[in-house]
Amino acid sequence: MRKLAILGAGGKMGCRVTANLYNDPNLDISFIEISEGGRRRLKDSFGVDAVDNYDPIVDADAVIFAVPDILIQKISAAVIPMMKEGSTVIGLDPAAHYAKTMMERDDLKYFVVHPCHPPLFNFEEYAENLNLEAQKDWFGGVGVATMDLVCAVYNGKEEDKKGYEEFARKMFRPVNKCFWLTIEQMVMLEPALVESITTPLVKGIRMAVDACVEQGVPRDAVMAFVMGHLKVQFGVIFDYAGFPFSDGANLAARNAMDVIFKPNWIENIMCREAVDKSVYDITHELNE
Repeated sequence: MRKLAILGAGGKMGCRVTANLYNDPNLDISFIEISEGGRRRLKDSFGVDAVDNYDPIVDADAVIFAVPDILIQKISAAVIPMMKEGSTVIGLDPAAHYAKTMMERDDLKYFVVHPCHPPLFNFEEYAENLNLEAQKDWFGGVGVATMDLVCAVYNGKEEDKKGYEEFARKMFRPVNKCFWLTIEQMVMLEPALVESITTPLVKGIRMAVDACVEQGVPRDAVMAFVMGHLKVQFGVIFDYAGFPFSDGANLAARNAMDVIFKPNWIENIMCREAVDKSVYDITHELNE
């Protein structure tokens, strides 16, 4: 994959990808950005000139779709017919591929990669750096905190995986592990797990923090208390800490579970029908 085109290069994800690829001497990159603000951002940040048309697609060996899921149906309908036979579509999220809103051609290859983000617990790396920079690296790619990737390939060959993984490691460097999944498995992680479940749960924590403040507890004390306890709670529940909760903490948690959670809540979100609906909403809302 020498000749590369990045669609949406001036957007949030596009800029993260561009930051790791734009000065690679082994790549001939065309930066495609429709918005004037995005083209200006690319020039100011990386010194690269972007175009506002799809002309570079015709000769590209691979095209990265760094565009929102709800736009992929419209954009892929315009772009996919332009791609040369045997080239590769690179998606950064599984939803459009699972929902079939990403236009497919039998003579193209499709590779999907999504970052896991730097983890909460990475003791060896944090100890080596001995600073806060690694802990403040939310998306990776700043040369401090490594992260893992989840990948899927379809309409390609098994031997393609090695080259795709090498490229993905460039795109999101520095990378630790690459996990090869199916598209069906990837959507169980996102949107099902991290958007439909863990995000509402964390929002619930924020609501509880605000409720404590409304009851008169100073916000600084609330934040100090909850952030310290969250570290312990994540460590205990996910087996990092090596010790259990106290009997009183376990009793309070059991008593609250039935108050907070509806019966069968996890089955209702993680079942295939619910996942399909979530993916459909993500990929079709704007198109309708």
